[in-house]
Amino acid sequence: MRRGWAAGILILVLSTAPAIGKTPPERAVIEPAHIVEAIKLQQEADAAKDRPPQNGEPWFTVLEGKRPIIVTAPHATSPFRDGQYRFSDGGGTAALATMLHQLAGATAIYTTRASPSDPNYEDDNAFKRKLAALIADQRPLLVLDLHGSHPYRPYDVDFGTLNGASLLGKPWLRQRLEQRLRGQGVLNLSDNYFAASKHQTIAKFASRLGVPAIQLEISSTWLTPSDGSLAAHRFSQLLQALVRYAREIESEATAPQAWLSSSP
Repeated sequence: MRRGWAAGILILVLSTAPAIGKTPPERAVIEPAHIVEAIKLQQEADAAKDRPPQNGEPWFTVLEGKRPIIVTAPHATSPFRDGQYRFSDGGGTAALATMLHQLAGATAIYTTRASPSDPNYEDDNAFKRKLAALIADQRPLLVLDLHGSHPYRPYDVDFGTLNGASLLGKPWLRQRLEQRLRGQGVLNLSDNYFAASKHQTIAKFASRLGVPAIQLEISSTWLTPSDGSLAAHRFSQLLQALVRYAREIESEATAPQAWLSSSP
């Protein structure tokens, strides 16, 4: 009796499991040189995180791309909020945004000096005005807002979507992003722990301008490629997932259901 029950379970598992080798895995797109560049970018941003801009110096950088996605990193350096500077999310967010520009053609906007105003807390600042201009000019399919999260938190990535409202009726944008992250080994995911609903967040700002937006709270354990080989490998996995997602995002406009049903 027990043998028959065990055999039945085994048949069920095998019948529902994907066929190994049926579809070959995708070829890797991230090279070691990309991570070397990311490490340099992270270290440069970290070195400048507490330096206020001097003599009219810009405190953020814009890299315009041709892909219909805007990637923001508003806390790559220390933001000024409620009368004081707060901690930064780390230069890894600036490195990630820059590499998404280089490898996927996304438009990137990220802070490079201690910010005189917090772009994820207030709307009245140059960062938000530039973002609004980019949205008006490009009409992107998505704004992806990158943040670093405390390493003690249990998730790898938390999706902030104003509890779904910032997706503007396009839930497949988050669903496909989840598929891509899981496909690269970023497995511990959370939904709207940080919903981006408090204060004047970038996700709220972009969605009010008619563009779907997702705030990504990424564990800092995935955002410090300079910390050694394992940390660099994790950053590479994360970067590859987001590069693939950004490269295919135009498919959403024509066939979202086919897009979702395709293998990651």
